[in-house]
This record gives sequence, structure tokens and C-alpha cells, in this order.
Amino acid sequence: SCALYTLIAHSFNNQIRFNKKGEFNMPFGERTFNHALRKRFIEFVNKLQTLDIKFYNKDFREFDIESFETNSFVYIDTPYLGTTATFNENGGWTEKDERDVHEFLDRLNRKGIKFALSNVFESKGQSNDILKDWAKQYNVHYLDISYSNCNHQRKSKAPDVEVLVTNY
Repeated sequence: SCALYTLIAHSFNNQIRFNKKGEFNMPFGERTFNHALRKRFIEFVNKLQTLDIKFYNKDFREFDIESFETNSFVYIDTPYLGTTATFNENGGWTEKDERDVHEFLDRLNRKGIKFALSNVFESKGQSNDILKDWAKQYNVHYLDISYSNCNHQRKSKAPDVEVLVTNY
């Protein structure tokens, strides 16, 4: 909705975060909802309305993949195992969750549905060996992304190894 987009546009680093009560709790950021953001938002909404795209806000385990058509595409950006950030601080992401999402993607693959998974092999000096082992059967694209415009503080200077894992 426009209200959520406006909150994100005004939030610190354009992030979204909720507390344990489910209340939005990001501080105001340096960016503002200006004419350029408004124009891009309108263009985005207009483009979405011309495409057959469905967005869902639910746990991946709740999807009935049998209802997916073979021309479907599933993109998943899970929390990163072993890390804590604004997007997974309430409850975290466990090894069980990690293995469950891999099994979900394996099921999509067996059905012939294309997928892409964003994640990290290494973050803040920690290695996600579960992901590394599972990803060997798929295509791993190493992402070289700079976050120099972010002003969050990191204690570890070890670089993240970000990846996009695909079955195509």
C-alpha cells in the first residue's frame, strides 16, 4: 500500500522493521519522499498492473507448490543463518528454517519451477556451511556489491560473500 511505501521511503536506510508487538519501529531517515520517489513509485505500480505477478506475505512452508504453473518463478530472500539484523531480530532464523527452505526449493526444482535464492555464504566471519553444501547442486552467482552508502556500524571487517543461487 502507499502508506507502507511512504513509511519505508522515510525510514532509516529505507528499511522496514517491527517490534515484538508488531508495531513499525524504524526511526526517521535522512531521505524524504520527494518528487523523484513519487514518480518511480507510480511507474512501478503502473508496470505491476500490466504483469501477471502475485506477491505473498506468508511463510514459504504454507505454499501449495502443486498450484504453481511450470512458467512460475519464485524469488526468496531469507534471513541469513547465524546473523542478526533488523529483518530477523525477533526470533531469528534457525538451522531448521535453513534446511526447510532448501527442501522447499528442491521441491520447486523437481516440479520444473525456476527459483532464485539470495543469501550469504559468509557473513561477519561466519560461514554458512549448510547453504554451501546444498548450493553445490545449483548455479551459484557471486555478487560483488558495495554498501558504501550505508551508514550502519559493523564490528567485523570480514567481507560478506553474497550469492544468488538459481536452478536455471
